Amino acid sequence: MPGNDDRAREHQRRRHAERIAQGKCTRCGNSPPEPGLKLCRGCADKRRAAERARRARARQNGLPYAGRDPEQCRRADRAGDRRRRRERRDAGLCTSCGQREPANGRSVCEPCRNVRRAYDRRRYDSRRAAGLCVRCHRPTFEGRSRCGRCLALEKERVSPERESAVSKRRYATRRARGECVDCKAPVRGVARCPRCAYRSNSRAPERHLVSMWPPQITVIELRTSQELGTFETEAEAAACIVFAKLRPDQVEIRSNVPLMALCPP
Repeated sequence: MPGNDDRAREHQRRRHAERIAQGKCTRCGNSPPEPGLKLCRGCADKRRAAERARRARARQNGLPYAGRDPEQCRRADRAGDRRRRRERRDAGLCTSCGQREPANGRSVCEPCRNVRRAYDRRRYDSRRAAGLCVRCHRPTFEGRSRCGRCLALEKERVSPERESAVSKRRYATRRARGECVDCKAPVRGVARCPRCAYRSNSRAPERHLVSMWPPQITVIELRTSQELGTFETEAEAAACIVFAKLRPDQVEIRSNVPLMALCPP
């Protein structure tokens, strides 16, 4: 014979189906449900408040999701996020706030975009400072921004052509602003600050490596990627630039020592 629990569940399922057929809230059985839901506004608000409180308690314990089945909660959250973004996109609204129209064919409005950028930058800086992967929060090695797993996944997801185009566009933009192409530190006449240049040279292929002594300064024309020469002094490198009738922002200078004359004081 079925136990009390089985009979109670069967009674709940039967009552649930009856209230749906009657067009009533499946919880209180008095008011009509909200559009697209099975609960009325009052019961839905109570459930949302209870879920928020339960999630707050879970976060205090270091858990991303709460409930008896956290994986089911995660899937339900993702499905709800996708549905909400789709509805807002179809309505021509920002998929983040749902209040303003996005600009320039994007999916989010400019204020939400700026807020997200600031949050991503804070999270990126904090994880980099802690030596953690900026994506999955796992430890990294050799000062990299991503762990081996995330690097492999990113290589599979992003095509080489797109990655190369993005890198070239970022390089040109930072060069035009007088910023280090790696860390965005202010520089002048060179592509990288001394710290990033040393790191780039140490990781570069053998043909790009330069010895640490004696000093070697290589001048490269950006438009043609042609090496104009390698010199031992900054005066010789500056003379080469003048002789080629080029401006400092039209060349890249690779050096194995910090530069003084070719950089701002």
